[in-house]
Amino acid sequence: MTDSDHEARQMFALASMGHVAYHVWAEQARRERRFNIARLFDALSAARLARAGNAFRRLSWVCSTAENVTAAFAGAIIGDISADRITGVTPFARDLLARAQRAIGEGRDLRAGELGDLFVCATCGEICEGRLEGACRHCGAVPEAHKAFRAIESMGTLGSHAIMAFLEQTEEALRTLVAGLDDDLLARRLNEATPSLKELIGHLADMDAIFHQRAWLLLETNRPTLPPAHPPTLESAAVYRDQPVDAVLDAYHTTRTQTLSLLRGLTSAAWHREGYHEVYGVINLLHQANWLISHERAHLVEMAQIRHDLIAADRRYSETSVADIVVTGSNEGE
Repeated sequence: MTDSDHEARQMFALASMGHVAYHVWAEQARRERRFNIARLFDALSAARLARAGNAFRRLSWVCSTAENVTAAFAGAIIGDISADRITGVTPFARDLLARAQRAIGEGRDLRAGELGDLFVCATCGEICEGRLEGACRHCGAVPEAHKAFRAIESMGTLGSHAIMAFLEQTEEALRTLVAGLDDDLLARRLNEATPSLKELIGHLADMDAIFHQRAWLLLETNRPTLPPAHPPTLESAAVYRDQPVDAVLDAYHTTRTQTLSLLRGLTSAAWHREGYHEVYGVINLLHQANWLISHERAHLVEMAQIRHDLIAADRRYSETSVADIVVTGSNEGE
């Protein structure tokens, strides 16, 4: 094996590990509502993926699909890899991460003025911040060969039709999740760190009410500054734990009905009405709707898992089949 091959194998292994590390860290940042830090991790992950791909191709490990299937079946062997660092390997990456570290030290996400739009060259993995002007300064790839990580798209890129389809189906998904379970089980926590199903439904109702307020401001006022206060936390949803599940579902139904009434029939221009948020900068209604959906989708998956675990641990439900507890429609609208 030549020195060049060894270098490529080293880069492929290290960049691949860095890609996974950043990707998983981005998922965790979203769980903690650090969405700009998640966007930073996503960009760094994409950069490492591009570099891993380059190294992979340098090793001539990309052939015809038939040959690739054969190679995949046989299993790729990387060899001995030694390294001190798989992330934060460039000065610019370390600068970006230092900004995130300062924000976390202050108990918050990166603000709009602290992290601009990021662009990752899909050819070589070079990252630039701010406006994308001209070809990649490192490899010369055209602007179209860059992947954007913009603040306004940080919550997702669903369009208005997909957004409405998802919002219209969530209540049915929630009712499917609680069907056949009594109030005692719905109020039960698997452990101190895991909320009950009733608390989660109440939390979704609280969040929908916040979204409705922001949507109304965006639609009824010109470029409003959205309230900087953080949305209600899961801890504040503890009040729902002692309420009958029908009352909790009614709370969700009420706010979701109001939200759908506000959004139905909006023009494209209305969905693009803008406001300002201190964390995300200039955003529009599409951004906020994607914010709500990304939040609901994550909790729906969490709730499906909690339901599964509760039923598995309760003898009264031992005969329930897996098919009976699958939530349908929770990922519709993509």
